[in-house]
Amino acid sequence: MATKVFISWSGDLSNKLADAVREWLPGVLQFVKPYFTPSDIEKGTKWSSDISGELEQSDIGIICLTKDNLTKPWILFEAGSLSKNLDSSKVCTLLFDIDSTDLKGPLTTFQTTRFEKADFKKLVKSINNSGGENKLEDSVLDQVFDMWWDKLESKVNDILSNNKNTGDTEQRSERDILEEILELSRLGAKGVRSKRFDLPPDVLMDLMKAATELRHLSEMEGSKRLHLASRRLEEPLEYLFRHSDYPEIYERYRMERHRSPFRRNIEDDCDDEKS
Repeated sequence: MATKVFISWSGDLSNKLADAVREWLPGVLQFVKPYFTPSDIEKGTKWSSDISGELEQSDIGIICLTKDNLTKPWILFEAGSLSKNLDSSKVCTLLFDIDSTDLKGPLTTFQTTRFEKADFKKLVKSINNSGGENKLEDSVLDQVFDMWWDKLESKVNDILSNNKNTGDTEQRSERDILEEILELSRLGAKGVRSKRFDLPPDVLMDLMKAATELRHLSEMEGSKRLHLASRRLEEPLEYLFRHSDYPEIYERYRMERHRSPFRRNIEDDCDDEKS
């Protein structure tokens, strides 16, 4: 029976690195079947069906982290979902050009693997140990790993080098950020089967901070469009927080919103435009 490995990523650089790992793993461990979504669009549209189904059937989770995606909502969302579906010892953060000290919040709860030969080999051995009767003998694994390692290392180094040479840093608009937060809020509501949401407080705090930053941005720029977009977050946020174990986090957010004199003025203007 195949060992299913769920490979999580977010952002263009992380996508390329995760894809390199996806292609490489079955060459070393032929019983491994990696799961990897080819695009962020598919992540958003299929999370409640394809991805959630694969995650429930996965034996191992690998979260590909770069300096560009440490705080991305999708990476935090999938990390939280992996932690609920798999034992923590079976979920690993794979670090590319970053150190474990760079991790914050829920990502610090997982065991880390640096992308260098000795540490990455430990991860591969952990995956091999989950293979049951398909597991390779240690001596065989050592030989196969050494034979394949240079190929993966070369590809990863090329990806990282090209990313640095082009200065490719992903710029996202406020609209993109808002839509992603809204989608995560909706998925959090749809994906939980119990009456209360078993979400870590760090994830809830990150969601609240993102919503607060969007509100502050609308106030600084005096933008009615951004303010209306921020208001769209209130209903899904309230539903998500009130069905978690930490409703007081939302109360803090709500009270801060209603203290803002700018908010009252711009809401009056927005309501006038609607009527």
